[in-house]
Amino acid sequence: MADDQQGEASPPSPRLSTRRVSAHPLRAAGIVYAVVAIACTRIPLLNYLGYEFSALIALVGSCIAGVTTIRIIGGVYHASYPDDAEVPAAVRRALGTAAIGNIVLLLIPLVIISANAFFIRNCSWGEGAAFFFLLPFVSVLFGTALGFLCAVHYRHPRLMFFVYCAILVGYSIVLGYVTPAIFSYNFLYGYFPGLTYDEILPLTGTLVLFRLLTLLLAAACVWLGMIILEDSSPRDSAVVKGIRLVGGLVAPGRRIRTAGIMVALAAFTMLRCELGFESTAGYIRESLGSELRTEHFVIYYAPSSMSEDEIRRVGKEHEFELHQILEAFALPPTIRLSSYIYPSVESKRRFIGAGNTDITKPWNGEIHLAQQSLEGSLRHELVHAAAAPFGLPVIRASLSTGLVEGLAMALGGEWGTRTLHEYAAAMRAYGVAPDIKGLMSFWGFASQHSSVSYVLAGSFCKYLIDRYGMRKMTLIYRTTNYAGVYGRTLDQLIAEWHAYLDRYTVEEEDRDCVDALFRRPPIFGKICPRVLARRTVDARVALVRRNYPAAESLFADIYSEGHSYEALSGRLTSALRRGRYRVLTGALDTIVGPDEHPARFLPLFIAMGDACWAEGEQARAAALYERIYHADLSDPLTEAAGIRLLALHDEREGSPFLPLFLSDAPDSVRAVAIDSVLEARGEIPWLLYLKGRMLMRLGNDARAVNVLKRVDLLNADRALDALRQRYLGESLYRLGRYDEARTCFWTSLDAEYSDAAEERINTWIDRCEWMQAHAR
Repeated sequence: MADDQQGEASPPSPRLSTRRVSAHPLRAAGIVYAVVAIACTRIPLLNYLGYEFSALIALVGSCIAGVTTIRIIGGVYHASYPDDAEVPAAVRRALGTAAIGNIVLLLIPLVIISANAFFIRNCSWGEGAAFFFLLPFVSVLFGTALGFLCAVHYRHPRLMFFVYCAILVGYSIVLGYVTPAIFSYNFLYGYFPGLTYDEILPLTGTLVLFRLLTLLLAAACVWLGMIILEDSSPRDSAVVKGIRLVGGLVAPGRRIRTAGIMVALAAFTMLRCELGFESTAGYIRESLGSELRTEHFVIYYAPSSMSEDEIRRVGKEHEFELHQILEAFALPPTIRLSSYIYPSVESKRRFIGAGNTDITKPWNGEIHLAQQSLEGSLRHELVHAAAAPFGLPVIRASLSTGLVEGLAMALGGEWGTRTLHEYAAAMRAYGVAPDIKGLMSFWGFASQHSSVSYVLAGSFCKYLIDRYGMRKMTLIYRTTNYAGVYGRTLDQLIAEWHAYLDRYTVEEEDRDCVDALFRRPPIFGKICPRVLARRTVDARVALVRRNYPAAESLFADIYSEGHSYEALSGRLTSALRRGRYRVLTGALDTIVGPDEHPARFLPLFIAMGDACWAEGEQARAAALYERIYHADLSDPLTEAAGIRLLALHDEREGSPFLPLFLSDAPDSVRAVAIDSVLEARGEIPWLLYLKGRMLMRLGNDARAVNVLKRVDLLNADRALDALRQRYLGESLYRLGRYDEARTCFWTSLDAEYSDAAEERINTWIDRCEWMQAHAR
């Protein structure tokens, strides 16, 4: 009997002091970290210590930490002990092991990616380390805490852990869908800026504050788990543990702590928009402050940035652009849209996360524009919104990025000084055009510089619309089934498009245009794009504040790191303002001249020509101006080069006109200086034209009209006279003198005709007629 009882008795469990926590989960986690980090060394943007790498490791690390913690805690929590009182102490020890182990494991990806700096330049290890601390370090602690809570609360802790993770990620996805913001703050990955072309991503106080909130929530998870440990048994069900947890929270001795945590979390929740964690439509509308309602729009704007006359004109522009787009789609005018106009790039970035990128959310019927880019982006974004009925359910757009952006480009008005087909033909002729089939996907579209992707996709979509009609384009927009809609495969359609482009005559000047506009690397091909973009902003601020020595130094450092066009441009502009002309002529000889494609730097030829002129090398300056004039990259550059050529030709004694171009004085001051020259020299047509343009920029359209009407540049420069007529038409349009404006636009085609100019002028004529018909 005694022997039977002895055989049936359970063997005593090891004491706490001899129990060891298994290291197997940590070893497995270390292997995963190593594999992920090594894979990242082969992927652009992820191959150095910066935001992208840190965000990925934060997301992966929070999941690894949670699973690892569950395995470590579970092995101890569900073990047999002589007394349940020993369980909390054992679990606390296991939690400490899990937390320390998970943090130490982060050294694996940190060391691997830091070592990759021997092969891939890392412009700021310190900034990358700061991101690594704020993102993976905090996320791993949060994952550990959440894993611990799941391990002691649920019978299936891993399942529940991933349910919570799915809820957290799902919440961010829902926010991105229902609110205007494209950014998200999340306890698992820290911060996601959204999919935009913005390169600027600074470390902000908002991110620091949110990570402090993450640590607070992690501490709350640990505390909740400890209450479960103390107030329940491992054998209890999850429901029983939940009931005892609620009772434990209000137990004497815990009430104050419970209240403090709840108040803190409630405060963060209520102030989440003010703190920058989220940005709802209501919050943005309240912050902007005013709205204008038209037939098809509710326009939200800041009254401090636009006068009543300006916002009324903007409202009419919205209606006109939508009218033309709906006509192209053959849609009834029943659409109703919300348009958000932000007073600055910075405020737009604060509210929705995209500063330099205008966006549309077709499923919400929203467009978001910075006031500075309103004129150039309005129609493009409205096409995205108007195409919503043809898109897939839920997202109300196509899954093909090439079709989404190509359709907007095809219907979105002019782009540059040539037609989309002319640009595409030139890119094809000079070997810049990639396989457009790849551009149809998101990653393929983003793998090229934005100018290349947008123009080629726009040309292709415009060809399909002109050749096969809009109806088939709207069908392919939803299905992407080319064979089913067109009866031809995508490859066959591309071949047709190529044959069409090959009919265009490509001039030698187009080579310069291609090199200047389309030989630019995408963000994936840039060196340290995030770090250098932030430094570039600092340098630009110094330049705007006229702190030219600081700006030149900052731009020079940026250029030495990444050799970007933007940095070189800033450096040369700063040096020119300081009168350091040899810096510009030296760059012309040592950087531009030896380059395989020197026309990549063509927009810089204006500043370089000014430096040559100041050094007494007028012939060399004229050659630089003529190169950019004939390339015709943009109206402002063509205008700048043409005016300087006329000034050089008109020069009488020394360099009397050069100070006008080198001056950094505001337009109001420069206009007075021009008046002094005109009073002394008599009427000089190109100088009058320059004064008229200054008055336009100052918003004084009435005076600009009076001045520009006195100018006749037809014999001196037909291209400049065409611009004069067009700018005169634009000022008359803003003054509401639509008949006169229409005449000026037509006359501009007499001075210089091109297919692109005709497209632009036809749009202006339609705009004038529509405004006149709808004038109230």
